[in-house]
Amino acid sequence: MSQGTGSAALRLALTPRWLAAAAALLVFAAATVFLGRWQWDRTQDILAAERAAMAEPAPVESVIDAGLDQVPGESIGRPVTASGAYDPALQAIVANRSLDGRPGVWVITGLRLDDGQLVAVLRGWLPDATALMAPVPGSVTVSGILHPDEEFYAGAPTDGSVVASVSHSVLEGLWGTTLLPGYVMLQEQVPSISAAPAPAYPTVQTADVPFPLQNFVYAFQWWIFALFAAAVYMRWLWVDARREQDEAATSLEAP
Repeated sequence: MSQGTGSAALRLALTPRWLAAAAALLVFAAATVFLGRWQWDRTQDILAAERAAMAEPAPVESVIDAGLDQVPGESIGRPVTASGAYDPALQAIVANRSLDGRPGVWVITGLRLDDGQLVAVLRGWLPDATALMAPVPGSVTVSGILHPDEEFYAGAPTDGSVVASVSHSVLEGLWGTTLLPGYVMLQEQVPSISAAPAPAYPTVQTADVPFPLQNFVYAFQWWIFALFAAAVYMRWLWVDARREQDEAATSLEAP
């Protein structure tokens, strides 16, 4: 915008017509900023509510069932509970698993749920298989993180009760019974015992929720509307100022 056109635009902006247009622009901009902020806050509220829901432990049998071949993607890393009784005859050792840099093994035990289904519970880490500890007898309630079946070393042969990876299909072949897919990595247990394997660290990202992209986009959409309205106002003002300049120049040139 040239200096002359800029001065003309400034004078034009102070006329009643353009002052009214500026007032309308400010009202519109304020409304769009408010609506954008509302959508932004709604995005955060949705995330907070859904994350709170996902953080609430759910019974493992309500998240997966025996009819599935694998843990649903949205359930991986979700906090779950499992109530039932351990079957000490259904145990396996997962070889070559470290904890804080120390070599060792994982201990997997079958937990018979109250509804009769069986789920694998990773009870924790031990320095070696000779230190194997018996599970708590009787009814227990386990809280932990739901993990999917491990796919690496899936075809590795078992050596007695020693397996290379945690897979419900491998454990089914080892134990001769049907299991729910995936496994629960134990974090807490009621009742607890002092002589228990050390808790292992989750190997998956704990459950999160999809980002509410629609609300997020709506927030920026409203703010873009405000910028667009300001740009249209400035463009029309410039066009009007330029037109008046041209008309003034034409009138001066006329004889």
